[in-house]
Amino acid sequence: MSRLIEENLSSVITPTDNKIKNLNLKTAYDYLNQISFAIDGTPNKTIELLSNDAVWVLGNSRMANLMLMKLAVHCLLPKKYGGLRTSKVFVLDAGNCTDVYQFIDFMKQFGLNIKKNLKKIKISRVFTVYQLTHFLKFELGKIINHNRINIVIIPDLLTMFFQEAEIDFGEVNFLVGEIIDTLKSITNEGKVLLLTSLAVDEQSHPLAVELGDKIVSCFGKSVAIDKNKTNNKFKILIRERQGPDYIAVKKYLSLASEDMLPVMER
Repeated sequence: MSRLIEENLSSVITPTDNKIKNLNLKTAYDYLNQISFAIDGTPNKTIELLSNDAVWVLGNSRMANLMLMKLAVHCLLPKKYGGLRTSKVFVLDAGNCTDVYQFIDFMKQFGLNIKKNLKKIKISRVFTVYQLTHFLKFELGKIINHNRINIVIIPDLLTMFFQEAEIDFGEVNFLVGEIIDTLKSITNEGKVLLLTSLAVDEQSHPLAVELGDKIVSCFGKSVAIDKNKTNNKFKILIRERQGPDYIAVKKYLSLASEDMLPVMER
């Protein structure tokens, strides 16, 4: 009987089975360092992130960046409420769009101590593509190590490239290549949760598709936000990279606009 069972098992599951080879197993430590971002308050509608994930958020610039801010504050929650065990956030504002009051507003929603948790968030701004590239290449690693940062947020990563009217195309490719190498180095080390946003508002720009295709190779997950035309909600599609392609791991989820907008705007 045991031999028959063994033969049946071997015919279903073999060492060369693609399902076995493509299994993405997580350790218990991974689950210890996982956050779940609830949507509509239901457990089966969540954005689940690991502490070493690299995630890009695609959508309207304002809503995508609000999502980044809320995810950052969510990470500051105690582990038992879905946050990370310990969190220190660094924001490299590449689009001049970070508003501290957004952090404060989301902290109020989560019932966090505002002064205590604002001290866990460090912010730096860059104003040209050259400053952005230099900062990522030479400064970010030092900041991560010196301040024990475990969450890095870069709002509007590519925005300044679309605003530089006179920059040479060859120079753009060189700078973006430097940025990609740096981001891949950071993600390969697996020390931080990396979150960035790419704005669909800029998709009409001649460089948008080409630069976007290059940059997304650095990220293992994507979260696309789209306004629902029939009601006051947003649709969210969560995808994970498997090989060169992204596959949907969650169908469109529904997010009420009041879950994202600051209290003062409701």
